[in-house]
Amino acid sequence: MEKLVQKLLSSIMSIWLLCALLFSLTGETKQDGDAVSIKEVKLYPEESYCEESDCGEFVLNVKWKDEFAENDESKKIGYDIEVLRTEQMTRVHFETIHVMPYKTAYYHWKWTSPIALECTSHSVRLRHHNEHHIGEWTPLYTYNGQDVNAATTAVYPRDKPFMVGSNITFCCIAKRDKVPSSKFVTQISNRTYITNPVPFDKPSDYPSSINLGDPVDCLGSALFIGYPPDDQNLTCVTRDLSSVECHWEQGRNTYLILDRKTVYTLNGRGCTFNNCVHAVTKQETKWTLIAKNPLGVKTLIDTADPTHRVWLKAPSKISHVAFARNVTLSWSWNEEKYTSFRMKCQVNLNGSIYNETFSGVGLSSAVLVNLQPFAKYTAQVACGSLEHFYKWGDWSEIMEFSTKEDIPEAVDVWIQYSETNTSVLWKPLTQEHSHGIIAGYEITIENTKGLSRKKNTGLNNTQLCYNITFGNEKGDRIVTVSAKNSAGLSPPSTIVIPSYPDNEVSISQIYNGFEMTWEEYPNSTCGYVVEWFPTYNNTQCTVEWEKIPECDNDACYTWNQSGIFEAGVSYTVSVYACTDDGPKLLNRSEGYAIEQKPGRVEDLTSTYTGRNLELSWKEVPLNQQKGIILGYKVITLDTDSKMIINTTTTKEHKVNLKLDPGSYTFRVSAFTSGGEGEYATLGRNIAVRSDQVIAATLVGCCSAAIVFIIITVLCYRKRKWVKKLLYPDIPKPKLAGKWITKGIYCTQILTDGYIKCEIQEAHSVEHPAMSENLHGPDPISSNSKHFNQNICESPVDASYCSVEKLITIIENPSYNMTMPELVGAAQMSDLTLEMQDDYLPAPNFVQNNCVVKNAAGYKPQSACHTNV
Repeated sequence: MEKLVQKLLSSIMSIWLLCALLFSLTGETKQDGDAVSIKEVKLYPEESYCEESDCGEFVLNVKWKDEFAENDESKKIGYDIEVLRTEQMTRVHFETIHVMPYKTAYYHWKWTSPIALECTSHSVRLRHHNEHHIGEWTPLYTYNGQDVNAATTAVYPRDKPFMVGSNITFCCIAKRDKVPSSKFVTQISNRTYITNPVPFDKPSDYPSSINLGDPVDCLGSALFIGYPPDDQNLTCVTRDLSSVECHWEQGRNTYLILDRKTVYTLNGRGCTFNNCVHAVTKQETKWTLIAKNPLGVKTLIDTADPTHRVWLKAPSKISHVAFARNVTLSWSWNEEKYTSFRMKCQVNLNGSIYNETFSGVGLSSAVLVNLQPFAKYTAQVACGSLEHFYKWGDWSEIMEFSTKEDIPEAVDVWIQYSETNTSVLWKPLTQEHSHGIIAGYEITIENTKGLSRKKNTGLNNTQLCYNITFGNEKGDRIVTVSAKNSAGLSPPSTIVIPSYPDNEVSISQIYNGFEMTWEEYPNSTCGYVVEWFPTYNNTQCTVEWEKIPECDNDACYTWNQSGIFEAGVSYTVSVYACTDDGPKLLNRSEGYAIEQKPGRVEDLTSTYTGRNLELSWKEVPLNQQKGIILGYKVITLDTDSKMIINTTTTKEHKVNLKLDPGSYTFRVSAFTSGGEGEYATLGRNIAVRSDQVIAATLVGCCSAAIVFIIITVLCYRKRKWVKKLLYPDIPKPKLAGKWITKGIYCTQILTDGYIKCEIQEAHSVEHPAMSENLHGPDPISSNSKHFNQNICESPVDASYCSVEKLITIIENPSYNMTMPELVGAAQMSDLTLEMQDDYLPAPNFVQNNCVVKNAAGYKPQSACHTNV
């Protein structure tokens, strides 16, 4: 239903456009009353780059001729151009252009269609107008599409190149009464359907395929996506002085291949990339390069006189003739015109440009001087125009050669003093200074009397030295050393060796680096020498030195070459002045350039007396100190708990420690400014000695005895004061009248085990006893108490009673006296209680006899009573 409605609307629109077109043609013709002046209108597509003729064209060319323009006096004339899709008469483009009037000339206009021209027919009409006149529309000129007579289904475009970033609309010419897939959304004719624009944003070296639907209805399409030409920097030069070669850079890749790739023409003649050749002209020439592919055209222009653009080719057949210090290079040219051409040449020697250029007509040789003897070289030659230099030509092939030997240079000589002998030393010559293979050295020793002797020595890979023996001859020695090779002897190197060298200078200590400064020595004739060697290495020929030229001011020179010294090695550095009489020692220093951790101390031992332990050790060996020893660190550890008990530092080689008995581990290490070295370990068990224990016990006992004696003497001398402080006197009671006191006497009955006690009376003179009856009352005072107590129970005799009861009856009612602990019956036989002077609580006592029960458990038959 939708398709029928769409077709109906399309038909109505076509009828309306046709009517409007007829009306415009008849009305305007009648209005103007003039004939159409535009003649010979031609429509044709742009030239195709497709292998097939119907891959899809998008550019429509319109060409016409205007009779009215021949007589038009206007400066500019205009044309209205209208493009319609013929079948539905749908306007797809309208444009007004302005051109200059041409007599008998054709006008040309291009239009790019949004869809391929093959998709449907397109019609074009034009009209002329100027400031005073508007012409009539021409008849419709039609370019027929493939939908008119197509016998099969077709898709456009296909196999066609497009610019990167293009949005391409595809069309399908379907069979009659067939509708293609849903990707073709718009119908523009009875058989043609188009898609929405499809973007292509990336280039591709191969055709980009797109699936447009059912292969039966509309097969998919393949396209080429790329760029227009981007060639740059056209330059035309002559290389053989007969022809001109033009070169340029290709620029960006176009991604178009085969028949779609870029095509080049130079001054109208076809050529390939970087291979365009023209004949030389002796005048300024213009070269125009056109690079063209289906997506665009690039034009490059270069203008120059070919004789000013000479780029020579490389020389050939290069050869050489070498000597000790120079070489002659020769070459030839393959181009005939080079032999009469003025040129200059340069040489690349061992990778660097030789400092001189050579020139001449047809130059074919050059001499290189100041070369190193007995050395290998490589050489290349390149030439260029001398009169109008443009650029250096191509380099020749690399040629290798070697120079011959020459006599060596003078050797560097020095002397070494030691306690046992004196040696002359010299440094081995490098390849640069030996000028050949050193076969040996010749040494001449001359004394002050002019006598001399010669000595030939062999080779050594490092420094060479020779011992000088003075013998019985006194005086200085003059030593000359020369190196020799196949070319001869080197210039002699001479040094004077004093028979008694002057070494009386103080040695200064240097810490972490060497910086030697000395004052100018007035008698110096050949500069100064700085000598250094490992302090603790007594090997012969270990001395190194550096010679320094004369100085200009008083503070002569500061020498600092710490980088040549090894870390942790002690060096002795000396400064000598070079004089005609031999070296003169100016100053000497010892020290380390860089200090490190020292080695281990040796011979760690211990001795102890009592609790005092002394650790002692030897210092680190000199060759292992690796720095200035600042001191020693002693660590004491408990062997059992592995805990550090004490840490001590000392500068001595021993330390005293006071320790309790136990097991200990001692660690001793040396340290420098470079750090602490490896420690030596010693374990020791400190025990208590028997003689020490006895001595300690005796000392303790004697001390305690002396202290006790001193305290006893003090207490005796101060006994009154101590008694008063600890046991003050008890005040005596004051009673009226005269008291007569009696004692208590006890005796032991051996047979029965009882104690018999007699208690005597005590009374005052002022209060005599009133009755002796044991059962009668005994008044003591007006307020005294009366009591009747059964003291003991005895079946035999009331005069016998137990000690416990006895204590009860003698208790003082007003003052309690503490009785001593009861004693046994056997002890109480000798006990006598004297109360003559003591206070008795009762004034009157009645004597009683009691029987005291013994241990056998005898129980008295009757009790006795005492009445007070």
